[in-house]
Amino acid sequence: MGEELKPTLWRTARALANEDRLNLMRIVSAAKGAKGVSELAAEAGLPVPTASMYLRALNARGLISVVRSGPFVYYGTGSDRSLPVAVGMQNAFRRLFAVKELPKDWAERLMPVLRAYSNPRREEMIRILASHSPLGYAEFLLRSGLCETSFLRHLGMLVESGIAVRSTKGEYLIAKPRNSLESVFLSTVRGLSPPPHLYKSGGRPAVEAKRRTVAK
Repeated sequence: MGEELKPTLWRTARALANEDRLNLMRIVSAAKGAKGVSELAAEAGLPVPTASMYLRALNARGLISVVRSGPFVYYGTGSDRSLPVAVGMQNAFRRLFAVKELPKDWAERLMPVLRAYSNPRREEMIRILASHSPLGYAEFLLRSGLCETSFLRHLGMLVESGIAVRSTKGEYLIAKPRNSLESVFLSTVRGLSPPPHLYKSGGRPAVEAKRRTVAK
């Protein structure tokens, strides 16, 4: 891949959570074959150096392929087959952009979800909720391992983006995905392992230790 960057889910979302990069992803996904940087830049209405930088970022996440021919660089729809999340997202983008005419606000619809996933703490909160919902506020806060101020800030973004919803009982749960891209993100995050900070020695979840302390 173009850059030595670990293609984690939240980093992939961060790469896409930019309207110009997302638009380039749309153009590449809708193209019938690989296109040169100058052509892609013209279609996106971007300076060539800016488009080149954004395309390298998408390639670094395994979302698009790159072919070099002498001084020329071409980008296409091939995703990095060693990265299941990249393959799934490329397929999701193809389905999203397969329609003859996209809604004018298509980017505005996707951007809140991409921004919500573009932070490792929110990604972990989504994983917790996907694995244990419905969760009451106190239990969710406890499992997150965050201070309440940070928890509330991140929770607000998850609710505003429509990823998480609050039931009439006051419990939080994952909302049903609204499109193929959301489905890929959610299925990917469900397969992630909890980060090391959630575990004490011996492999017992730190949240269990916290709960026992609170119970005392």
